[in-house]
Amino acid sequence: MKKQFIVTLIVIITLTIPFLNFKYKESDESLLTVQQQFHIGLTNFEQSIAHFNELAQNFDASEAYIQKLQEAHLNNRLAFKQIELFLEYYERFAVVKNLNGAPLPKTEPAVAEVLIVNPTGLQVLDELVFAEHPYEERKEIQKHAMKLVGSYKEIKDYQMEVAMTHRHIFEAARQELVRIFTLGVTGFDTPGSVNALPEAAVAMQSIAEAIHAYYPLIENKNLTLVKEVQNTFEEAISYLNTNNDFDSFDRLTFLKKYINPLYKSLYEFHLATGVETVDEVNPQPLPFNYEATNIFGNDFLNVEYFAQLDLDHELSEERIELGKLLFFDPILSSTNDRSCASCHRPEKAFTDGLKTSLATGNQGNVQRNAPTIMNAVYADKYFYDLRGLTLEKQSKHVIFDEKEFDTNFKEILGKIEQSQEYQSLFKSAYSDHPKYSLSAATITNALAYYVASLRSFNSPFDQYVRNEREDLSPSAKNGFNLFMGKAACGTCHFAPTFNGSVPPIYEESESEILGVPATAENKELDSDIGRVGNQFPRDEAPFYIHSFKTVTVRNAAMTAPYMHNGVYETL
Repeated sequence: MKKQFIVTLIVIITLTIPFLNFKYKESDESLLTVQQQFHIGLTNFEQSIAHFNELAQNFDASEAYIQKLQEAHLNNRLAFKQIELFLEYYERFAVVKNLNGAPLPKTEPAVAEVLIVNPTGLQVLDELVFAEHPYEERKEIQKHAMKLVGSYKEIKDYQMEVAMTHRHIFEAARQELVRIFTLGVTGFDTPGSVNALPEAAVAMQSIAEAIHAYYPLIENKNLTLVKEVQNTFEEAISYLNTNNDFDSFDRLTFLKKYINPLYKSLYEFHLATGVETVDEVNPQPLPFNYEATNIFGNDFLNVEYFAQLDLDHELSEERIELGKLLFFDPILSSTNDRSCASCHRPEKAFTDGLKTSLATGNQGNVQRNAPTIMNAVYADKYFYDLRGLTLEKQSKHVIFDEKEFDTNFKEILGKIEQSQEYQSLFKSAYSDHPKYSLSAATITNALAYYVASLRSFNSPFDQYVRNEREDLSPSAKNGFNLFMGKAACGTCHFAPTFNGSVPPIYEESESEILGVPATAENKELDSDIGRVGNQFPRDEAPFYIHSFKTVTVRNAAMTAPYMHNGVYETL
């Protein structure tokens, strides 16, 4: 019996190994095909920028030469878009710093001092080459062209040796879809040329080519899915090429008909190949949920990442309810007459309707307007000046501020300890930390749990783009297309949060200088210095003076008045 079993097992293995080997070779060939696509693209981009640099160094003032230079620059950008999905995936920081970052100065984030990083790369050149008088910008163009060639050589040498995997390809493809919609067709990437739609078509084509290499792996298992993916890519590229006027391009149709369906089907395609997902190999939370199938889905962004809380904890609901109780309890203030809800009222989308909120004891006003805290969790820093690094630290600022709660944790704990009900609630909600169940840490933690729960991607617009409702008003459709296109609102208020969290990774919250006036008559600049005064040495750069966090415009109809000083009464 045992001998017969062994013989049967040998036969099974003998028959299975060739099949497994065949599938392995198929998979290996798919990976090799994509690697070759990437390597060819790396070389093409190198040649393109070398040609552009040669033209730039020999710049003359003739109209024909300027046109030639502009065409060479556009070719550079198209060559970059062919490899953007992998360059951004493997070396995002180097790309932002040297190849295609926004044309704005920044500070080095990894040091506690002001080290200014001046912008360079394709977006800077896009503004210079398509300036009103490009020849007058020739020295800057020559400098940035030469720097681009030098910077890219190091990046290319590294990328040619990068260990590409199947998983990376699918992740990079889905991230590129988000990038195309949020940074591509909005014009963010092309501030001078506005050549956004042809670039989006090339970027979409590059994703299609990478995924095409995997068709043989699942054609026998799910031919319907293969055809669906292939047809949607072809139609999306055709739509971009056919509807190529930037101002009139229907971004809402593009989102509903192509971006969201592809984002979903590429996830299904990934699963169908049997390739592991990031959630299977990385236990750490990411800013986005890879399992999400719609970029306007409730689950697209990972609230646990932003809140730095375990929202799946068995005690989460108790902590949220405890945080809610504290949020509405004036016991947190020194005068026992104001709570968090005094300035963040639910009926006003958690604002208060005042230009600047009333101070403790109604003695004047605080410095700034109360922004909504609905969906506020989706940021890496809090407050208009970005001084709050976490939700828990945010509440500490409010507790200590003499114009807000004007108190301290010793006083708060003294009051809470007098309540048997509060003691019982804290003991239950933090039973895993009995020694510290009632403490400064658990107070701020409970408040953070509650604020993190105040989120919603369930507006009529969200439902419409998720195909959960059949129609949307024409004014809303037109407004969205204007917002994400010609009006350029979406280049600062990024989808889907419509705040300053930068896609497609959403790790960084941006601030902007808008020149907000002190009064609605626009006669003088508001004196508030903003971000530069947040007490972080690395933010003490001159370009952060009067810079304020880009807050969400979701629920904007309910959150008047507007701006950090409430200067505008209406939209």
